[in-house]
Amino acid sequence: MQYHILLAASFAALSAGAQAATKLPHISGVAVTAATDGSYTAVLHGTNFGAAPADVPCNSCMPAELQVVNMNTQPYPQTINVTSWSSSAITITGVAASSGDPIRVAVYNATAGNTAAIGGRIGKARGVAKISAITTSGSGQNLVITITGSGFGPAPAGIGTNADSPFLVVTDFNAQAPYSNGFPWNAGYCGGSDCDGVTVNYASWSNTQIVINGFGSSYGNTWQVNPLDSLCVGVWPSSSTSNGTTGATVKCIRLPA
Repeated sequence: MQYHILLAASFAALSAGAQAATKLPHISGVAVTAATDGSYTAVLHGTNFGAAPADVPCNSCMPAELQVVNMNTQPYPQTINVTSWSSSAITITGVAASSGDPIRVAVYNATAGNTAAIGGRIGKARGVAKISAITTSGSGQNLVITITGSGFGPAPAGIGTNADSPFLVVTDFNAQAPYSNGFPWNAGYCGGSDCDGVTVNYASWSNTQIVINGFGSSYGNTWQVNPLDSLCVGVWPSSSTSNGTTGATVKCIRLPA
């Protein structure tokens, strides 16, 4: 079964002048095809992915320039196969997922020194939360992130404090960190792996809107938010008892210059 461009692009708009000047990578969409049950082929379409890096094509690999995460096993990157790479299309096989799973994909262009990220769902959502928009204001540790959508549930414990949470994760691809290849770091939910211990300040949470009022403990050094970073948010309904293993939704934006 083929899903045409169901991982929809969701980036904040940049000025045409700034985008042209920096030639940032951009993922316009993803076409996903089921090879066998639990194994998908994904073709990324976009611009300025750059020339194929030295470590691709590859099999059973985790190339530094390409990351695929199934949010239901979040936030650890998957082992994948990369069969082709051009400046406008990348083909990935062996993506471990099932229909309905939320997937996050990020590409790093070493020449541009920046990343592009996209989040979406394979097939149709089945009674889970939905993120319709992410907006930001401020910067750095005081970055305010407003997430609007539906199905987030009532406010969980910890609102008004700096906290980890089994219901929300912010992933930032920090292209300004040295030797980073996009350097993703995570704040909020801390799953079984790839955790960075950065807390988020929960200002408010309702069924249709979540407001994060900056970052708390462990923020700093390479765990920083910078202009033009790719930033993704994953949300699990506050009613979820899965500890991040089912029911997630994910969306990504590029921060303004």
